[in-house]
Amino acid sequence: MDPLSLIAMASTTFKGIQTLVNKGAEIEHVAQKLGHWYGLVSDIKEAENEAENPPLFKKLFDGNTVEQQALNSVIAKKKIEEQEKHVRELIIWSYGDETYKEMMRMRREIRARREKVIYRQRRKQRRMLDVSALIIGLGICGSIVYGTVLVIRGAL
Repeated sequence: MDPLSLIAMASTTFKGIQTLVNKGAEIEHVAQKLGHWYGLVSDIKEAENEAENPPLFKKLFDGNTVEQQALNSVIAKKKIEEQEKHVRELIIWSYGDETYKEMMRMRREIRARREKVIYRQRRKQRRMLDVSALIIGLGICGSIVYGTVLVIRGAL
């Protein structure tokens, strides 16, 4: 997904978190929403990384300009920073500083596991797709050259 769509989803989830905290919801309900929100934040950051190192097809056929990609990345980054600040304030205000510190420690652990499994697998799939496209393209070019040579030989 593109960063702006992910930002819209993260903003909706963030509003849900604010509503739950303001109504005094139990930490379990807030934690579910926070988990979803942090997952979206992680996806946004990965989408930004993909934009910096796009796959071959995206490089060739993407309609976005460099300026548009940069603007989308900056907007996403600023929005996430703002929301992270508010989430920190909400959690510390409602549940205390220790809860926030524990959550951040767990977040780092989960992010590391997720990076190992999900995002590495996506990168591997993209690389395989790029290599396959390159091999097919080379095969087509080779066939064209071979066909041209046969036509030239036949004309002589």
